[in-house]
Amino acid sequence: MQIIRASNHLTIELSPTTWRLMNGSQSPGLSETRPMLVEAREDGVYFSGDFCRARHLPEDGPLAPADIKRVVVGWAPETQNWHLGLLLAAPPGSGEKMRWCGLANWPSGPVDEYAGEAATAGRALAEVIARPFHLVPPPAEAGHAPPAEPVSATQPIEITAPMAAVEPLVPSVTPQEPPFEFEDWALAATPGGLVWQRRGGWVVGMAFRAAGFFALALLFVILSVGTQVSGLATVNPEWLPWVGLGVAVVLAISAVRTFAALLGNTNVIIDTTRREIRSQGRFSTRVKWSLAFDSVDYVLLSQTPPRQQGGAKDGDAVRIAQEVWLHLYDGDRFWPVVDLGRVEGKSHTWEAIRPLQKKPGRRALRLADYDTPAHHAAHVMARTIETGLWLDIR
Repeated sequence: MQIIRASNHLTIELSPTTWRLMNGSQSPGLSETRPMLVEAREDGVYFSGDFCRARHLPEDGPLAPADIKRVVVGWAPETQNWHLGLLLAAPPGSGEKMRWCGLANWPSGPVDEYAGEAATAGRALAEVIARPFHLVPPPAEAGHAPPAEPVSATQPIEITAPMAAVEPLVPSVTPQEPPFEFEDWALAATPGGLVWQRRGGWVVGMAFRAAGFFALALLFVILSVGTQVSGLATVNPEWLPWVGLGVAVVLAISAVRTFAALLGNTNVIIDTTRREIRSQGRFSTRVKWSLAFDSVDYVLLSQTPPRQQGGAKDGDAVRIAQEVWLHLYDGDRFWPVVDLGRVEGKSHTWEAIRPLQKKPGRRALRLADYDTPAHHAAHVMARTIETGLWLDIR
C-alpha cells in the first residue's frame, strides 16, 4: 500500500482496488484507528458523515461513479499549491451546473515540490472508480507541471487549458531558504528542523544594557551615600541625596528586569524529529509551550498594510515595508511565534493588490504580492509543519 501525506494532517492510502483519505491526527485516549474521511471503491465513493455535511453531500449512500464527471488535480496560483477534488455532474434535468468537491491539498511551495504526489493520488483515484482524470497545470512561468501519462490503456487523460487562460498571470517567485535575519530575530535551519532565536546582537545589547543600569545604580548609591558620610559641605538642597537613592533604586529594578528578560529569552523550535513546535528557554531546557504538528491548523502571518517606499522601483517590483507578526493557530487559539517589527521587501503585483490593503481580513499569501524575508520565512514554516498558510491584514 502506498502512502501520500497531504496538508491539514491528511493521509492518502493507495491500493489497486481502494483509495482512502484518512485523518492523520489522533487524540490521546481515543482509538488508535485514524478516522476515515473518504473511501473509493469500484462501486462508488463513500464519505464520512462529517465530510458529507462539510461538503453538502447526500448522506444516504455512496456517490456512484456515474455522478462524477472527472477527477481533477490542479495548481492554484492564488495559494501556490496543488488541489485534488471531484467535479460532480449536475442532476439530470435540474438545470444546475457541475460543482466542485475538494478532497485534499498540499502545502504552498514551488510547483514541482508536490506535483508528483498530487498527480499520483489523482490518477490512482480515477483508476479505482474508472473516471477520467484531468490535470490543470500551472502557468508556464510558474514551473513544470507533472507528467500527464494515461492512467490506463482504456482511460486516457484529458488536459484542460492552463489556469492562465482564466486568471491573470502572476509572476513566479521561488521561495527562499533559511537563514533569514531580521532586526532582532533570525530563522535558521538545523539538522532537526528550524529554530527562531534572538540574534547575537540583541543578546549582547541586552547584557550591556543590564550591566549599564547596574553600574549607574551603583554610581548613584555611592554619590548619594558619599555626600552624607564624607564630612564635606552639606549638599543643598538637603533632599538631593535621597533623590539620588531613588534613582538608584529605579536603575537597579531596570537592571534586574533587563537581566531577567535576557535569561528568560526563548527560542521557538520547529522539531521535525519529534514533530512538534515548542518555545524553549535559550539558556535552559524549560519549555514554555509546545504544539504537535498535527494540532496546527495553519501558520498566520499578520501585518500592517504595506507602505510603498518612495517612487523608486526594483525592476518591475515596488519596494514596500510593513510590521509583521507570526502566529500558529490550533483551532482554539493563536500561539505567538515572533514579533519581527518592521520588515522591508518588494511587491511584484503592487498595482493589483494596492486597492486591497485597506480591507482587513484573512487571505491567501502569495510571494509575488509580498516578496519579503518574513513572508518567505512563513512559507518555509508552513511547508516544514505541513500545514496551511494565511495572511492577515490588520
